[in-house]
Amino acid sequence: MKIALVIDSHFGSYNQTIAPTADEVAGAMDHCIVEAVLGEKVGFDALCVGERHQRPETWWPNVETMLAAIATRTERVQIATTVMQPTYHHPIHLAETLAAVDNMSRGRFIFGAGVGYHEDYFQCFGVPFEGRGKRFEEAMDCMIGVWTEEEFSYDGEFFRYQGVRLTPKPYQRPRPPIWIGAFAPKAMERALDYEGWCLWFPPHVDELAITVDDLRQRASERSKDDFAIVIGFDGWIGSDTDIRAKHGGRWLREWSFYADKGLSPADTYSNDMLEHIESMFLCLGDKQKWVDRMGEMKEKVNPDWICLRTRNPIDPDSYYPSRTECLEVIERFGEILSDIR
Repeated sequence: MKIALVIDSHFGSYNQTIAPTADEVAGAMDHCIVEAVLGEKVGFDALCVGERHQRPETWWPNVETMLAAIATRTERVQIATTVMQPTYHHPIHLAETLAAVDNMSRGRFIFGAGVGYHEDYFQCFGVPFEGRGKRFEEAMDCMIGVWTEEEFSYDGEFFRYQGVRLTPKPYQRPRPPIWIGAFAPKAMERALDYEGWCLWFPPHVDELAITVDDLRQRASERSKDDFAIVIGFDGWIGSDTDIRAKHGGRWLREWSFYADKGLSPADTYSNDMLEHIESMFLCLGDKQKWVDRMGEMKEKVNPDWICLRTRNPIDPDSYYPSRTECLEVIERFGEILSDIR
């Protein structure tokens, strides 16, 4: 089981009305790179970034520039998107940019891709929300086509190209591995056409194990025995007796955001809700608690990857860690990586 560190682009609070200053944005970007360099130094296997747009709490929305910056400041770790949404990108332009990232990193790039759920993202780029599944499939066809074919032509519903010759190709041949981010059955079925499946906000390990076993069985039937299972996991490690009280509030706020979007079960904003999500994708506790939780995950699910996220949007009504604390917690995770792999 490999462990990745999520370099999160959240630095503000949900629904904030005051835009960050230029210096605040530059400082946030600096901090992301410091986190990435530290993550590699302490022994994480990969660094993951996600894509968000038109969100006031997101201060580095452009994934491609973050990937390039991380690629040039690291040497060993893999670099993954978990996930990007090619659905509202120009697929040839995106393929060209990500090929450059793969070359910068000398083949350390993993392309995590998803259809996209947030209507504002589509509106931002003038792409209809309707028909997004088919558009995603065509975008992926086009990206893979120009990565792997000397000359590429395509005649689809959304994209049409004639004689495209993308150069240079990705460093990895024939192309970087692809993970599909999905939680709906149809999208999970789509993941089987690629090299892996990525899930955020997983359910309890007992329920997750059933889903993973079924997906692995179906992958095996397609002779994909190396199909990657990638699970997002959130939390904070420390010995403070009040760690749940200090850090739980921001994940309650995060969970309520996704519940409002219909991407997680609605629940009551209370301590009962915190206990509920702690039984699923969240761990707030000391080293032994993390070793135990990851041990249970490995025993029952045995994912190929765990993607750890320690930062999320600020909840103005509760405690939020400083930049120094965010770096310290990465170092603390580094101390137990060998115990939880």
